[in-house]
Amino acid sequence: MEQRPDILVSVDLGTTYTGVAWMTPRMPVQVINNWPSDGGQNERKVPTTLLYNGDGVTVSSWGFACAEDDPRGKIRREFFKVFLDGETLSAAQSQGLPSAPASVADAQRMVADFLRQIYAHLRETIEAVMGGVSWDTLAVRFLFSCPTTWDIDKDTVNNFKAAIRAAGFGAGGFRHSAVVDLTEAEAAAVATLKMSPVPFDSGSLFLTVDAGGGTTDLALMRITSNDMSFPQMAQVKSVDGMGIGGSLIDIAFRNLVQQRLAMHPDVSCHLPQDLAPSMARSPYYISLKHKFGQRAWMQAPVFKIRMDGVSHEFSHPGLGVEAGCMVISRDQFQAIFDRQVQGVIARIDQQLDWVRDHYPNEQVRYMMLSGGLGSSVYVKDQIAARYANQPHPAAVGIRIVPCNEPQLVVARGLLLDEQQKWQTGSTMSVLSTRVARASYGIIVMEEYVPSLHYGETVFNDRFDPKKQWVSNQIQWLIKKGDMIHPNVPLSKPFHYRLAESDLTRSWTVDIITSRNEPSFLPRSMSQAGAIKLCEVKCNLNGVAQEQLALQEKKDEWWELLFSCLFRPSGYRYRVCQFDVRVIVAPADLRFETWFQGQKFSGNHQPIEVKWESGAND
Repeated sequence: MEQRPDILVSVDLGTTYTGVAWMTPRMPVQVINNWPSDGGQNERKVPTTLLYNGDGVTVSSWGFACAEDDPRGKIRREFFKVFLDGETLSAAQSQGLPSAPASVADAQRMVADFLRQIYAHLRETIEAVMGGVSWDTLAVRFLFSCPTTWDIDKDTVNNFKAAIRAAGFGAGGFRHSAVVDLTEAEAAAVATLKMSPVPFDSGSLFLTVDAGGGTTDLALMRITSNDMSFPQMAQVKSVDGMGIGGSLIDIAFRNLVQQRLAMHPDVSCHLPQDLAPSMARSPYYISLKHKFGQRAWMQAPVFKIRMDGVSHEFSHPGLGVEAGCMVISRDQFQAIFDRQVQGVIARIDQQLDWVRDHYPNEQVRYMMLSGGLGSSVYVKDQIAARYANQPHPAAVGIRIVPCNEPQLVVARGLLLDEQQKWQTGSTMSVLSTRVARASYGIIVMEEYVPSLHYGETVFNDRFDPKKQWVSNQIQWLIKKGDMIHPNVPLSKPFHYRLAESDLTRSWTVDIITSRNEPSFLPRSMSQAGAIKLCEVKCNLNGVAQEQLALQEKKDEWWELLFSCLFRPSGYRYRVCQFDVRVIVAPADLRFETWFQGQKFSGNHQPIEVKWESGAND
């Protein structure tokens, strides 16, 4: 078991808001709520927003302070997290979204700039609470979540990890580390199980729907232990995600305002240039968005949203403006919400269809809603009405349950899962098993078998001329759909033969992946369906020649006679045997080198991972 850190920090970098929480072995979860410029409101999440100076490089303000900063000559940046995904960025650029970054590298820089501010603030906050203890002497472990839509075999997660490192996470002290731990759906499910008042029965199924600012993530889980102290659950189906979230409601509202302005250019030219985005950030709109669905608000036929920078005396029937307020009908605003709600319901139906097809005798009893959009009364009521009026065969009588503090379930879930590992000696994660979303394997050499290796390149053994080998063969360590146990790493032994004078101690292992169904996985890299994911360089410097097993073969008398004419006598070599352990996390792979039954360190970095660029091409 690894040494328990002094401090555990979770960071839920959201598309629109970011939450941070921390704990120690002796302190419960602490949510950071002292964000700069929050007006003393003790806000528990901070806007994921940057305001750059005119050069577009230096940061003028971040978070809540952006609302107080003079925006003239400055560049506002929002939603940059989602643009770490190249496909999302390309789609935004093709639609002419003005706030889209120029490139993924540009989005990565923005993420790093924002996280750098988060890092400085949380460090200052924690040091103050801990009594001024030296930050760089502490063992600090940072846990990050990521959207379910981000896959390991894409560059997105690697771009995110690079931004995390650039921001200082994991680099502030010798005993600091940072990992991308759970997907947002899994973290939400962990918090649901640990914090929900619902009395789950062992064996029962539940579905978590984490609808945030930029994505909605779903996780179908089965309770495997309802122990109140150490509950556990297992994934039934691989986690699922889609690009639906509260930020799309903001964009749709902004477009609605912009369309009205475009129809009256003679008037709009006298109004503030950034009126549409400014209204989408205004407290009047945000209040309406959060409270929409509550009974008092649903009784109003129209909503009036204040237009900052516009006189109270200004009215325009064509624009729908009365006394400096833009009038939006309830039906218009509801239509904006409904587009997102219907998308969420369609994906929920897909999950329930899967249960109906694979577990026809079981029912999903609970659906847990979390995230900013998931906390909406309107969203909850619409989903509840849909499954009450049109019950799904796999979810008859399903209960729709909002999570406690729905906007913080991801940050809490990351910590609660790690806390349970602390308390159980790293043997009982809350998420006991997960379903592999892809297959993962290692490129190996295999002894040549004509019936198995037809068409492959064959070469002779360097020590034993009686043997032949083929390279670029694939040994699959885990296949798509397999159950992964978080505390049971996958282990692959490697044997490298060295001449007596050969002091080589570094070897490269190629990790590959495939999205093919298990029955269609390729056997070698010469077949289609697998891509190289990364190179793992194993450095065993420090291992003495005497620690390696000696292999020796002496020829028989008739072989000696033959060898005098045709080849050298016998062979002698050393064997370096070690294991590469692969820890498959939801959105990450981690590696360890083990030699002679122990994790190898050798007073240097024994593992170096080079991720394959463009694995998603």
